[in-house]
Amino acid sequence: MKVSGLGHFPLGTPVPNREHAVCVSLPTLNDLIGYEEKNAETLSKLPSGYPRFVRHRKISELADYWDHEEQNTKTKTFFFSEIKDWIFAQELLGIPQASVEQKEDYVVVRLSKKTKAAEDLQKFLQHAGCGISSRHAEQELLKLGVIANSENLSANENAETEIKNIISKAHGPNVKPEDLLLAASGANAFTSAFRGALEIARSKKQKIWIRLGWLYLDTIEIMNLLVNKEECVISLNHPSEFGRLKKIFQENSNEIAGLVTEFPSNPLLHSCDLEEVKGLCDLYDSTLIVDPTMASPKNAKVSNYADVVINSLTKYANWEGDVMMGSAVFPSHSRRGMAIKKLTEDYLTKPYQKDLERLSEQITFYDNFIEQTNCSQIEIVEYLRYHKKIKNLYWAYQEETGENYMKIAGDKNPGCVLSFEVNGGFPEFYNSLKMLKSPSFGTEFTLCCPYVYLAHYNLVASNSGKKELSFAGLSPELCRLSVGMEPVDEIKQTLDEALQKC
Repeated sequence: MKVSGLGHFPLGTPVPNREHAVCVSLPTLNDLIGYEEKNAETLSKLPSGYPRFVRHRKISELADYWDHEEQNTKTKTFFFSEIKDWIFAQELLGIPQASVEQKEDYVVVRLSKKTKAAEDLQKFLQHAGCGISSRHAEQELLKLGVIANSENLSANENAETEIKNIISKAHGPNVKPEDLLLAASGANAFTSAFRGALEIARSKKQKIWIRLGWLYLDTIEIMNLLVNKEECVISLNHPSEFGRLKKIFQENSNEIAGLVTEFPSNPLLHSCDLEEVKGLCDLYDSTLIVDPTMASPKNAKVSNYADVVINSLTKYANWEGDVMMGSAVFPSHSRRGMAIKKLTEDYLTKPYQKDLERLSEQITFYDNFIEQTNCSQIEIVEYLRYHKKIKNLYWAYQEETGENYMKIAGDKNPGCVLSFEVNGGFPEFYNSLKMLKSPSFGTEFTLCCPYVYLAHYNLVASNSGKKELSFAGLSPELCRLSVGMEPVDEIKQTLDEALQKC
């Protein structure tokens, strides 16, 4: 273990202490609220953040450089790796006017500041994950002479092959490296595959999509954004609604385009009956897209059931916490999946070479990391399960849906993530917890994420939003814990000290 997540991390501290760190500390509830409400004082102490949500300082430096060169003060500058991504965004969002300049390795787009178009494009870059990476921006700054040094990485022309070999193996023996595509982020992998699935569904006049379980924020947003007025999305957010699935298929017959689910879900770690879902999708010729990121595809081998498997490699594979990347797997047994793959190859944003090289430095430890955190999480669950200050505990093998997970993953393979609610004062617990509090998971360092505050603050801040969360079984005070590689007794002690304060 190189970095521990135990201890106090001042506001804005990047973890690990590297230029391209994905995690940044939000140590108090006031810091969390200040971040979500864009408080100037809070934001001034955040030099970086989760990359799709917060523009990295290297990207800001590149924007400042071109703004200065062009004497630009009235527009906001955005970057795309490829012109096709900008064209897609422009057509989708209906952006009427923009200044577009093609550079050698990226595209510069300028929109008038404080306009709906600029706001929409910023959100699109977050949800679709197709902007340039911080390493890409850093290398461009180096070429321009703005900076003198950059991250020291060994050149590796085989980085992509090495990553594909290990990740495809994790999915199971039926997945080969050639079945796997790498994307600039997990969100981009989903966006690209969903675009392909939509195109095929439209050719078959299928117009209904189903979300099974409460899914990750950007998955929800991209689905809502990409479906047209003639199409609809049915959300079955809680396991109590899963029983309606068969009836929905029967009543809508050949109109079901497909189903998207996580196995298990983020953040409540619910799992559907994947065998039953596959049977329904096969019967009605509907696409099944499954994301096993929460537990990792090594634990949750869903490729025998899905047409497309989405995975964020920012988690587990990037166990040191400083790379954004994702993958989409198209099992060769699925004709639907193979048809989607052909389209996805054209749509996705490829990872930047330096990001591939950095991930390749970590990928050899992927299997060991997952095996170690599987064991640690089981111990932490046993500790929290009987703690008097824990009100609710959620993990892959929870009573409500754990049997569904076990049928696919076997036993003792929970991944590193669990979620819980405290029986007491949430602010007191959160503020006193001597642990990194940050977005992301699947890192060598333990971290606690106030998931609902970070992902759905707009819902937390309104009564109607709170009702929606409550119906899905989500408490605003839910904590998502990513168990790292520190000694388990030290993680327990850190949790216990904070629980005693609430």
